[in-house]
Amino acid sequence: MVGDFAPQLPPIGRLLVVVAHPDDESFGLGAIIDTLASNGVPVAVLCFTHGEASTLHARRGDLRRVRAAELSAAARILGIERTDLLDFPDGTLALSPTTELVAQVTTVIGVFAPTHLLVFDDTGVTGHVDHIAATRAALRAAALAELPVLAWTLTKPVADALNAEHGTAFAGRSADLIDFHMPVPRQQQRRAIAAHASQSGHNPVLRHRLNLLGGHEFLRWLLRPQRIDQGDIVYGYTTRLPEAFTPAVVERVKAALKEQGFGVLTEIDVKATLRDKLAVDMEDYLILGACNPPLVHRALGVDREIGLLLPCNVVVRADGEATLVQALDPQVMVSVTGRPELKPVADDAAARLRAALDSLTA
Repeated sequence: MVGDFAPQLPPIGRLLVVVAHPDDESFGLGAIIDTLASNGVPVAVLCFTHGEASTLHARRGDLRRVRAAELSAAARILGIERTDLLDFPDGTLALSPTTELVAQVTTVIGVFAPTHLLVFDDTGVTGHVDHIAATRAALRAAALAELPVLAWTLTKPVADALNAEHGTAFAGRSADLIDFHMPVPRQQQRRAIAAHASQSGHNPVLRHRLNLLGGHEFLRWLLRPQRIDQGDIVYGYTTRLPEAFTPAVVERVKAALKEQGFGVLTEIDVKATLRDKLAVDMEDYLILGACNPPLVHRALGVDREIGLLLPCNVVVRADGEATLVQALDPQVMVSVTGRPELKPVADDAAARLRAALDSLTA
C-alpha cells in the first residue's frame, strides 16, 4: 500500500509539532519525529489538552496527571527537546476561542523559532474534531509567522482498509494529494507508544495501521513555503485556505486584493482554456491580473519597460479539498531589471499583497 509517491522531505531546520492530545505525537507522528530528531533536527511539541476525556484508562490514578507523565516519557524516547502541555478542554477543543489557540502556538513559535510546523492533516486523519481544531490553529499561527506547515496523512488504501476492518472514520489521500513519502524506522515509535500505557494497552486499530504502513509515512503541504525560491530570485508567496475552490472563494480573494488597492484587470480560466483548446482536464485554476494604479504609475516612472512584468499575477487554484492562493512577489521587478530605484515600489506592493493573503486566513 505504498505506491509511487513524491520524493523525500526538503531540509528542515527546527520543527514544531502541534497536536491535540498526549499520545498524538507518538501514535501518529512518532516515527516521523524520531527520524528527524535522530538526524539532528531540534523538535518541540505543543499539546493543547491533557486528554482527560479519553475512554481508555488502563492505569490507575488521575488521568490528567497520568497522561502528562506519559507525554514526558514518550518525549524523552523520541528525542523531543521541548514539550508544552496546555489545559484546553479535551473533546471540545473546537469550542475554545480560536484566537486563544492561535496565541498559544504563536508564543511557542516566538520562543522555539521553528523553520517548519508538523500537524495532523486538516481532515484530522482519524476524523477527531480536536485534531481538526489543533491543525486549524497551527495553520493560522504559521500563516502569521510565514512558516510552512507539513501534515501527516494516510494513503487512501490504508484508510479504506482500516475503516472496512474496524468501522473507523479515517480519511486517506489519493497519490496526487500527497507531497512526500518518508521511509521510517518504527522501533522508537513503538517504545513511545508503550510509554502511553493508559492508552495503548488494547488498541488493535493502532497496531493494524502500523502494520499496513510498514516502514513508510506520508506527508503533504498544508501551508507551503511562503517564498518560492530559485537561486537568488524570489518568485512569490503562497497561502492555503481550508475551503474547497468555489466562486465564493475567488470573490473573497478579489475582495482582499481590493482592500489593499488592487483591482483585477484580467481573469484567465486556465482549466476552461485547456479543456476547450486541448481537450485536457485539470483542477480549477484561475490567474488574476492584479493592478494597483498608484504603484504602477510609480514603477513606470522609473522604467517604462516594467510593463512587461505587469500586472501582478495572483493564482487561485484547487488543491484537493482546499484552495491555494499564490501571488507573484513584486521584488521580481528589482531582480529582473537590476533597477534598485524600483525597490521602494516593490516593497510597498509586496507588503500589500502579503497583507491581502494574510487576511484570507485571519
